[in-house]
Amino acid sequence: MKQETKRLSSILIAALIVAGALVVYFEFIVPAYTNLETIKGQEESEQTLYTNETQIASKIKGLLATYQSDSSSSQSVAMALPVGEDISGALAQIYGIAANAGVAVQGTSVSAQAVQAVTPAPVASTSSQLANAAAAGAIVKPTGTVSFQVVGSGSYESFKNFLQGIETNIRIFNVTAISLQPAPGASLKAGAANPDLFNYTITVVAYYQAS
Repeated sequence: MKQETKRLSSILIAALIVAGALVVYFEFIVPAYTNLETIKGQEESEQTLYTNETQIASKIKGLLATYQSDSSSSQSVAMALPVGEDISGALAQIYGIAANAGVAVQGTSVSAQAVQAVTPAPVASTSSQLANAAAAGAIVKPTGTVSFQVVGSGSYESFKNFLQGIETNIRIFNVTAISLQPAPGASLKAGAANPDLFNYTITVVAYYQAS
């Protein structure tokens, strides 16, 4: 009888232990595991969001750098081929080049050529139409020219430096006519007071975009 009581007690204790384990499993372990899975899912989602935002920020930086580069290029184009005649700006550049070259400018005259009107082309809807329009110059903004006749004096070396400055200037200049002769009183013979003195008459053409 005592042996059966001990066996029954062992069975009851085992049953209680199993029941307690089940209670702990379903009441604590299962909710904790579910919560852990939820946290892992949130962490993966946040990591994915962070990665996407990092990529977007990187693309934005690249676009900003491209925009700044294009902006610099646009400014360079505007300086090389300004919108409008900008006669005062061209004169300032010519006088500056002359001063750096050692040329004494005695006078300038300006003449502007009117921009020819361009008939608007039909709107191009395909790449081939755009290519044909570009080849025909239909989508290119018309340009005009301003001629500057510069009268100056100086040495032959100054004359060459002036031409080089005109050719390398940031605004597009083109020399279309040159007249060079010894200055009155100068002589190429040995013993002359200043044999290397010349008078120049140079025609410089500047270009601009129609506004």
